[in-house]
Amino acid sequence: MAFDEDKIQALLCGAESAGVFNRAVVGFILPDGSRKVLTLHTAEDSVFDIASLTKVCPTSTLALDFILQGKLSVDTKVVDYIPELETNYREDIRIFHLLTHSLDYRVPMKTLRELPPQEILHALFTYQFAKAPGADFNYGNPASVLLGMILNRLTGKSLQELGEETFFKPLQMNRSGWDPLTRAANAIAKEDIVPTEICSFRGREIQGEIHDESAWVLRQLFPVGSAGMFSTVPDLLRFVQMVLNDGVLEGKRIISSGVLNLVSHNAFELPEYRAFTTAYEGTGACTALGWELNSSKFMGTKCSPRTFGKTGFTGASIVADPQAGAAVVLLSNFTYPHREPNADRIHAFRATLADAFFSSL
Repeated sequence: MAFDEDKIQALLCGAESAGVFNRAVVGFILPDGSRKVLTLHTAEDSVFDIASLTKVCPTSTLALDFILQGKLSVDTKVVDYIPELETNYREDIRIFHLLTHSLDYRVPMKTLRELPPQEILHALFTYQFAKAPGADFNYGNPASVLLGMILNRLTGKSLQELGEETFFKPLQMNRSGWDPLTRAANAIAKEDIVPTEICSFRGREIQGEIHDESAWVLRQLFPVGSAGMFSTVPDLLRFVQMVLNDGVLEGKRIISSGVLNLVSHNAFELPEYRAFTTAYEGTGACTALGWELNSSKFMGTKCSPRTFGKTGFTGASIVADPQAGAAVVLLSNFTYPHREPNADRIHAFRATLADAFFSSL
């Protein structure tokens, strides 16, 4: 079989007909290293709010690079960089728990959106956990907010600056970063940015400003690690291909060797991290360091168990299979004009898209 552009285009049109989205760009990395991009009612370099893809591009991937360089450790205490953390278990919380979302924050950050930014942070710093760190998997925004703060305090640079220095400039990701309308370098025209939602909370259409409400409020202080990045499919394809090539793109080393191993293996099975896994025995928890791993919910069933990826609330996703040397990146306006009660329909489309692609390789 061969990659079938007509089949993928038909899937995009079918999703439009079903009302899942009406603007989308999807890109593919093929096993030979080539890249293809297909579009639905928008340009291939259209800029989207990538929502929680921010957690991996750049946040967790930056953290993994610092760990591989020896500048951080998975065993580093969070309070070493965030002494304001006054929650219970404060001495037990490690960077490992942030990277694996194994901190038991049971507070949806959208419930904090009415607070001033400092009060949002105070709510996270003083949260009282019902379970010890590492006792359960609990995906959410707080861990990535804390991880982004640690990177900022480690380097003295914002995530925007770190992203530009480490990824965006070296990888020629010229339309990626925070604050697309106003940033000094590579500002984006508003008409090039796909709107994300007609937002009742802010009372206007959201276009070119952060969709995630708590990340939007916290941006008054700094770019946060959980959401807020804007990017394009061509830019993200270069980023993902670099990770698939273990930190190298087009012969140029971007980040440390070893990153592919960390993002494509279950963090709780890696021998060097066994000290963190005791509480997970028998839970079936499966997550890579910083990335999701082997999740059929959005990755489908035609890729290998080492497939890593991430989703974003606005309709974004990355699915990358190192065994196949291939990946699919989707950006869409799933939340426009209004968000749906859950992500079931976009997950179903993501899985169908991934299956159609990986089964053709």
